[in-house]
Amino acid sequence: MATAIALPTLTVSDDELALVNEMLARLARYIPKNRVAEEYYEGRNRLKSLNISIPPHLNGIETVVGWAGTAVDVLDERLEWQGWTSNDGNDFGLGEIYTQNTLDVDSGLGHLDTLVYGTGFVVVGTGYDGEPNPLITIESPKNMTGIWDNRLRRLSSALAVNAWGESGAAVEVTLYTSYANITLAKNGSRWLVVDRDDHNIGRVMVAQMSNRPRASRQGGRSEITRAIRSYVDQGVRTMLGMEVNREFYSVPQRYMLGADMSMFTDETGNMASAWEVVAGRMLAIGDPVDDQGEPDKDRRVEVGQFTAASPAPYAEQLRLLSQMVAAESALPASYFGFVTANPSSADAIRQEEARLIKRAERRQLMFGRTWNEVGKLAILARDGKNADLSGFVNISAKWRDAATPTRSASADEAVKLITSGVLTPDSQVTYDRIGLSPQEQKQLANDKRRAQASQRIADIKEALTATSTTAPAVAAVGAPEGASEEADE
Repeated sequence: MATAIALPTLTVSDDELALVNEMLARLARYIPKNRVAEEYYEGRNRLKSLNISIPPHLNGIETVVGWAGTAVDVLDERLEWQGWTSNDGNDFGLGEIYTQNTLDVDSGLGHLDTLVYGTGFVVVGTGYDGEPNPLITIESPKNMTGIWDNRLRRLSSALAVNAWGESGAAVEVTLYTSYANITLAKNGSRWLVVDRDDHNIGRVMVAQMSNRPRASRQGGRSEITRAIRSYVDQGVRTMLGMEVNREFYSVPQRYMLGADMSMFTDETGNMASAWEVVAGRMLAIGDPVDDQGEPDKDRRVEVGQFTAASPAPYAEQLRLLSQMVAAESALPASYFGFVTANPSSADAIRQEEARLIKRAERRQLMFGRTWNEVGKLAILARDGKNADLSGFVNISAKWRDAATPTRSASADEAVKLITSGVLTPDSQVTYDRIGLSPQEQKQLANDKRRAQASQRIADIKEALTATSTTAPAVAAVGAPEGASEEADE
């Protein structure tokens, strides 16, 4: 935590303090909800036991059903952001910013947090001491919040908690406004300014990413919905019931009629262990004896066995619950481990993934708006508030195809589109269609340039060779008759 210092230039207004307190209260309201979503995603949610079919001493068994994590991860795997692209070839240097900040990896951190918690944040600032400049970082909604402006379609202010105290209260925060970034530290009950950057850019240097926003809920919602949480709880209880069934019926339950305690003692009179009784001694038990130690012919021991309960009902219940989770999360049921003996056809697979693909494309559209805002903020952080953004309308976010078609299908489609004249062979759109990554496209362009340069050099050499070979003949043919004799005279 930074040490608070008091300087005349480091001041904070009452309105700014009011913003800090408002957003700290907002963050406190969302912390419990975020914790619940995180616990279900990581499989650490506490079971809501009904205390009916599961013995109390078995409630502590660690049983995990990872359906919530699967619902998030599968969708996240379809969201591969590949940077910014431009229609007119001017990307404002955003490609270099993308590479320097390793956004091919770090962007996934923001997508995953947004899917889990319903929202995420990207902060743009100035890099120092070898850091990328501008510096783009992904911030967790567990430590950050903001106020959304519906008219501007971006944040009007934001707050990040830099440090928490032992009591769980924030002790250092950074307030982001459209005119300044202000870092404050708690000194007793007062907030003192540690650092103040009056950038006067006119935009908050934070972009918010929302998952499934609504007009009445712009902050978004988690992919781990209440329905999924309920199905996960039922699945955990079902798994625990299966554990109880296994513990009770792994060894067949037998009964004996007409037995006495002497049958369960050894030669010294000590009682045999329960395992010895169940696993061995009952297989060779004799008839009861009378007081003289002789076999009692009037008494016979009858041994029987209870029918063990089948675990099949538990498996069927898990199958039903997994199908309900699949319907809620728009995933194929086979993603949850229940497969049929006959593999699905290609058409059936595409039909099952139709909702998943459409959901992923919707997320790409919403998250793309956030990355476009990040691009603008990066240019402003690099070039200052007077940066020319008039051509930014040609910039858009570039995503890998959410449908993940096969290589052969993509190549066949590209060939047909090129043949019909819709695409050109060297177009970037064509390269995207066949699934080439941006790095592969750059390498391919460099290879073609080198090949073209080598071909030009070869053509020039060939032309020079041809010229040197035909030059004397050309001179002889072009000289006027008798010119050589006149020259000798």
